[in-house]
This record gives sequence, C-alpha cells and structure tokens, in this order.
Amino acid sequence: MVRMVEVVAARLLEGSLVPYLGPALHRGPPFPAGPDELAGWLARHAPEPELAAHPGDLAFAAELLEHRRGRRGLVKLLREAFSARAEPGPLHLLLAGLPRLPLVVSAFLDATLLDLLRAVALAGGRSLALVHGVSPRDGRGVFFVEAEGEGLTAAAGADTVLYQPLGTPAPVPAFIVTEADAADALVALESQAPIPPEVQRRRDGCGLLVAGCRLEAPVERLFARGVLAGSAGPHFAVLPGPPGPGVERFLAAEGITAVALPQERFAAELSRSLAQAAGG
Repeated sequence: MVRMVEVVAARLLEGSLVPYLGPALHRGPPFPAGPDELAGWLARHAPEPELAAHPGDLAFAAELLEHRRGRRGLVKLLREAFSARAEPGPLHLLLAGLPRLPLVVSAFLDATLLDLLRAVALAGGRSLALVHGVSPRDGRGVFFVEAEGEGLTAAAGADTVLYQPLGTPAPVPAFIVTEADAADALVALESQAPIPPEVQRRRDGCGLLVAGCRLEAPVERLFARGVLAGSAGPHFAVLPGPPGPGVERFLAAEGITAVALPQERFAAELSRSLAQAAGG
C-alpha cells in the first residue's frame, strides 16, 4: 500500500495524474455533500408532495422543481444550497501546493476548489482557468463554458485548468442536475462532446486519482467515464467508505485500483511521500 501511495505521489509531481475530487472529502460541510444530500435539501427547502415518494433522487427532484418553478427558480435554489463555503481539506491543500497541476476536476457543485485555487492564483502562484458544465437546454446550446474575470484566465494558456463538469454556483451559476440534463449528456458523451477540448488535451496520456466520490449515483459516474475515456492510466480511487457491488463493478470496468486506506490516512501518507520525493 505504501508503494501505491508513492506511485501516486510521483505521478502527481510530474503532472501525469489528474485529481478527480468529490464532496465526501469534507467533514460536515455547510452545503449538501452529494446527490442524495442535495435531493434531501431540495425536498426540505422546496417541498412538493411527489418528492416524498422519491427520496434521494436528485434528477427527479430537480426535474420536478424545474417544471414547477422554471429553470430560473431551480437555479436560485441551487445557488442558495451552495452559498456557504467550506474550508478545504488536507487533500485539497496538498494538491493546491503541488509545483504542477495541469488539470483538476471538481466532481460536484460546490466552489471549494475554485476558491482555493483562485486564492493561489491571485497570490501569484499560478494562473487558473475554470471550465464548467452547463445545460444545453438553458438557451446556449452548449455543454460547457469558460468562466472569465475574477482571477481567471483562458484555459489554453493556464497553468491549471479546473473542470467542473456538473456546473458551478459561481461566478456564473449553471448546473447539470435534471433528468433531461443527464440524458442529453449521456447521448453526447459517446462523441465526447461535453468534454472541453482543453480538458481532453490535458487528460490524454494521464491517469486519474478519484477521491471523495462515492460513485453510487449515475450522475457521479457519467462524467467520470467521459474523463476516463481518453486517459491512459493507471487510475486510483480513494473512497469515503467500502464500495458496494455497483461501485466495485464500475471500478473494475474502468480499470481503477481502489486504495485500501481511509481518506484521512491516505492524505497523511501522500503528504509524507510528496515531501520525501521532493527532498530526494
């Protein structure tokens, strides 16, 4: 296991391992930390009788609320859900401090990585670009946009590209959350259409380090497959808990090796390996 962490550290230092980070890296964040939690949040803050029959079903909840309140109403709710900020965890801080971080993926809707990496960029550490998902049904007819301003630069020339495939609450809120959003993305992923060209370029020849993702909901796996499609490997996963049968099948199908360490222990071991590699 120590050897596996050393491999992860070496590949991170050379920029050939793309972090793919989910909300389960947080302990008790002030926002919904996953699709099930967000579905529950929506049911509490925008109660509709039908939601009780579909607990934890984010796509259904978002679709229903979009139908009842319109897209703007749904976006307003999602902005409220992610208005609070969480402190970055140990793994976030480790990655932000790497000498090279060509590409990093934030697999959920919070702005934790954006806030952290933008602070590093504004302090002069590296230039940062944000490319995030949007629903093609919101009038733009595209699956992704590049954010501008507020310490952000163009993706093609950035030291670090932060990719948020499901969208972001800031600087311009946009989200892929409804059943229709996911269906559109699923069809388009066959041609890699939702994956930005700069993201494709940077992930080619690399492996993935999946961390803080439960990988239980279909939407969590959807864009993971899209990013994995052009990655060379090896791929690693540090899961927040024991994988169920569906997650085990997903890992096996995608050639991802599970690292049998708790997330906190993994971060500590990785910190030691990075320090040793940098000093050696």
